[in-house]
Amino acid sequence: MTLSKGQEKGITMAKSRMQDDFYDAVNGDWIEQATIPADRPVTGGFYDLVEGIEKEERRVVKAIEEGKEQAPDALTEFVKMHQLTKDWTSRAASQKQAVRDFLAPLFALDSFEALQNQEAALIKAGYTTILAPTVSPDSKNTSRNELWLGNPDLILPDTTSYKDAKQKDALLATWAAMVRELLVHLDFDAESERLVEQAMRFDQLLADRQSSSEELSDSWKNYHPMTLEKAEEALPEVTLKKTLASLLGEEPDKVIIYDGAFFKSAHEVYTKTNFEAIKGWLIVENLLDVAGLLGNQTRVIAGQYSRALSGTKEAANPEKSAFRQARAFFSQAVGKWYGEKYFGPKAKKDVETMVQELIQVYERRFDQIDWLSDETRAKAKVKLHALGVKVGYPEKLPEYLAKRKVDEQASLLENVQRFSKETVAEHFSKWGKEPDKERWGMPADMVNAYYSPDFNHIVFPAAILQAPFYDLKQSPSQNFGGIGTVIAHEITHAFDTNGARFDEKGNLKEWWTKADFDHFEKKTEAVIQAFDGVDSAGAKVNGHLTVSENVADLGGVSAALAATKAGDDANIKAFFENFATLWRQKAEPEYLALLATIDVHAPAKLRTNVTVKNFDDFAKYFDVKEGDGMYLAPEKRIQIW
Repeated sequence: MTLSKGQEKGITMAKSRMQDDFYDAVNGDWIEQATIPADRPVTGGFYDLVEGIEKEERRVVKAIEEGKEQAPDALTEFVKMHQLTKDWTSRAASQKQAVRDFLAPLFALDSFEALQNQEAALIKAGYTTILAPTVSPDSKNTSRNELWLGNPDLILPDTTSYKDAKQKDALLATWAAMVRELLVHLDFDAESERLVEQAMRFDQLLADRQSSSEELSDSWKNYHPMTLEKAEEALPEVTLKKTLASLLGEEPDKVIIYDGAFFKSAHEVYTKTNFEAIKGWLIVENLLDVAGLLGNQTRVIAGQYSRALSGTKEAANPEKSAFRQARAFFSQAVGKWYGEKYFGPKAKKDVETMVQELIQVYERRFDQIDWLSDETRAKAKVKLHALGVKVGYPEKLPEYLAKRKVDEQASLLENVQRFSKETVAEHFSKWGKEPDKERWGMPADMVNAYYSPDFNHIVFPAAILQAPFYDLKQSPSQNFGGIGTVIAHEITHAFDTNGARFDEKGNLKEWWTKADFDHFEKKTEAVIQAFDGVDSAGAKVNGHLTVSENVADLGGVSAALAATKAGDDANIKAFFENFATLWRQKAEPEYLALLATIDVHAPAKLRTNVTVKNFDDFAKYFDVKEGDGMYLAPEKRIQIW
């Protein structure tokens, strides 16, 4: 462990008073002593749990491979995949020919027309192309999956990253140097300069027209349905009908555009005159997609840019990387196994009881909110009662994942290409059908939780249901300050600045009275102002980008606090202190600056301090007075739900 300068001199570092900086007072000692691992840009509560879960899963896999444990059926194919990913010698020996074979269809393209003729076949084979079609529920009819068109990814984190010339040039130089080194390393010396220049030229065309993360954070604005004929007219040089019909088996009646601003000018990008830039971009992007699946040195080279972007000092070691690469293709299977093995029925029942308690808290809250009309209040309750809840792990895997088999005689890249084809085929087969609401959006061994606006349900994977979030050994007050705030946070997402625009079936629909919604927006504007422009490691927090998550944090703490106070032996201090513990972290400055640009969540310290100072009980139990750093005048305290 690295000692601080104060520790080296034997000086006791004084942490902040609870009344001045609550986050630092609770977490300061830990932050002072914590060391950020060299292969990660951040450490802390969430990340320590992730590391612990991975360590245990790796132990089990090693024991299976050494014959010390019997492989459960759920892990059989995953272990076979791990045999391929950890064979770095074979991966390196075959990589140059393998990558040439993989990129051959892209190098063979000799015109924009050729790309149009081949685009559907490339998508089916798992390649990244200039179109970004996907199948997802129709936002105004969530009982049916429709075809959406998105945007290609950018090199830099966000369109705003291109506006600061100094930052832009530095980041692009790092990216370009990495790609050149990668191309030379794989014997594409002659093409390296040209391909990098072409890829960067096409990327700039995209960046000049795409919407920012902030603009896209208003999800209700990202719904632009149109007939296929209209969409094809908007892209006169793109054979959209032909490509989409090939992917779906027939022409769709309509497509839904995600980024409306980009689509209006996409005809300036997807043209014959830009073909050379497009071709270079296709080759580079697809090379980067598979570089990590080649030799170890290739993997390390291909990660240079992302490490520079986040401040990560070194690549993960080959053993960790091999495990993560294998797990990526069997994450749902591994997660289900983890949930079944480590998450007990007693904890599941206890958490489900907490969920119902918090839903009841919300129902009572709706009755107590004086600015809601009876009409809006009744519809809010309908949505609340329709809320689906999933805890622990899924009952079954999607069929195509349950049937996934590893060909031990084929190479890693060959297996991955086959998996990609199977995944793409299954994905587009969902078009026109009713969405599968039983499918989980994340594996059960992921330390996270989510709310689905499409399905109006909340999901809590087994991995997050452990200390400090939840533990049967913790007091109810601690558990409500931990997982209780997370549960109520996800419930609040049904009524945040995005969720409030969707009804109980997940459909984009105005169900509020106009007066009520105007009042709601005034309250959420106050949340925007509370966070906007606040400094985080030299970067400024974007209040609009983070508003939905901040509203959910406020609602989560409010509801969980009410549930705590309704129980026996409520300990309000323990509630708030465990809430602060959830968000403790230590991160590299580059990582914090990156998150300020693209993350819809506020920085960890602000998620604690700005949130808790809005609660009367916090001021009361921690004796916060005017003049203290954590003081907020009662009339300025924000309460929405």
